[in-house]
Amino acid sequence: MTAITLLTVLEVNASDADSLVLMSGFPSEEVGIEQGVSACYAGCIDNQLVMAGGCNFPVHTLAPDSKKLYYRGIYASKTDEDNQLNWKLVGHLPEPLAYGVAVNCDNSMIIVGGMNNDGSCRNVYRVNFVCGKAEVMSLPSLPYSADNMAGALVGRHLYIAGGMMDGKASNRVLRLDLDHLSAGWKDVKPFPGIVRVQPVAGSIGDNRFCLFGGFAPAANGEEAKLAMDGCIYDETTDEWQTIEGPKDEKGEPLFVGGGTGINLSKDQLLVMGGVNKDVFLSAVNHPQPDYLSHPIDWYRFNPYTLYYNADGWKVLYKSPDTARAGAALAQTEQGLYVIGGELKPRVRSNKVVRYPKR
Repeated sequence: MTAITLLTVLEVNASDADSLVLMSGFPSEEVGIEQGVSACYAGCIDNQLVMAGGCNFPVHTLAPDSKKLYYRGIYASKTDEDNQLNWKLVGHLPEPLAYGVAVNCDNSMIIVGGMNNDGSCRNVYRVNFVCGKAEVMSLPSLPYSADNMAGALVGRHLYIAGGMMDGKASNRVLRLDLDHLSAGWKDVKPFPGIVRVQPVAGSIGDNRFCLFGGFAPAANGEEAKLAMDGCIYDETTDEWQTIEGPKDEKGEPLFVGGGTGINLSKDQLLVMGGVNKDVFLSAVNHPQPDYLSHPIDWYRFNPYTLYYNADGWKVLYKSPDTARAGAALAQTEQGLYVIGGELKPRVRSNKVVRYPKR
C-alpha cells in the first residue's frame, strides 16, 4: 500500500473511530500466547502479517508471584480474507524475546535486541521467508545489550535509541548501515535532555531520525520524570533539535511513552497508544498496594492515534480499541494493523485491530 493510499485511509475525524475493524484470530501454538501478548515484534513479509515473540502473565495474572512468560514463535497470516486472520507458526526465534525493536526492510523483518527471563540481549536477527517458512539470520550484534528502546529506518540506516542499555537507562543512539554490515553498529551523538525508556521513534525525510516520549526512571534520589517533548537528529549536521510533543484535541499535552509508531512513508509518522502520564507517574513515584486491582478504564491508557509530519501533529482517531501500551504496528497491502498490547498492567490483549479503508 502506498503512503498516499494509507494517508487517505487514515484521514478521518477523531469521532469516526467506531469504524475500526476488530479482526478475528490470534496465535495459539505456544501455551499461554492465546491470552495475548505485549512488546512483540511485527512486520510484513511477502504481504503477510508477521508477529514474533512477546510476553504476558498467563497464570494468575494479577497475583504478586505471577511469572512473566516470553515467547519465541514466528507467526504469519494472510490479510486478504475479510476480517479473519489465520495465523500459522512458520518458525522460531533463536530465543524467547520481547521489548526490542522491529523494522521492515527488503521484504524482511529485522529484530533488534530485547529481553527475556535471562536478561537483556545484544542479538540482532533478520527474518525472511523461504518456501513459506521463516529463516532467521544473524546480523551484527549490538555493542551493548538493549531493551525497551525505540528504533526506525532512516534511508538505509537503522537506528535505535534510549531504553535500557547495559542495564542502565540511556540516551545513547546507535546506527547500523544496512549496506555496509561489516562495519557494525556505531555510536551516534546522544540525544539531549533526560534519558528515555520506552520512547517512540520514526523518520522524517531522507536523513532525520526522530524520538518522542519515554521516561527517566527514579535515580540518585530523584523521582521518575516524563519526556513530553521530542527530538530530531539530522544526519547531515550531526545535531539534535528539540521539538514540541503531541497534544489531544483539546490542546492538552499527550504522553506517548509505552506507545508505538510506524512510518507511513519517509515523511509521515503514525503514533498510537501508550500509558496515561498522570496515572503512570503517580504509580512509579508513589506505588500503591492496590495498583493492579483497578478496572481497565481507571488506567486511562492513551486512546489517540496521532499523525506527524514536517507540519507538526494531528489527531486522527480516538478509540478505546487502540488504548493499549506495548502494542505493535504493521502494515500490509490490505491496511494497517494493531497487534496485542496491554489493556492495563499485566493484562494483555489478544485482539488485532485494522484501521479501515476509505
